[in-house]
Amino acid sequence: MNFKKFNFFQFLGWFGNIILSIGVIPQVYQTWITHDVSSFNWSFLLMWSFGVLFTFFYILHDNQKAQKYQWPLLLNYFVNIVATFYLVFAKFMYS
Repeated sequence: MNFKKFNFFQFLGWFGNIILSIGVIPQVYQTWITHDVSSFNWSFLLMWSFGVLFTFFYILHDNQKAQKYQWPLLLNYFVNIVATFYLVFAKFMYS
């Protein structure tokens, strides 16, 4: 990342994606502690999980083609992939 060109919109991108990345952590923590997955809908979990996975691959492919990496997006989607697949695993194990 070139800090000389770091501007307001890059700040917004980083800030927004960090919020989105850490926003799922309270749900993962609560599920880890309580093992309560009764409110999770299978359709939602699977669509969300595969949606973030496919979007991550799209962003990664597009970034490689352009030789310009959007690290905030990659971080956000990576964290969400890990979190959502844990929630799918938890739903399977604790239901």
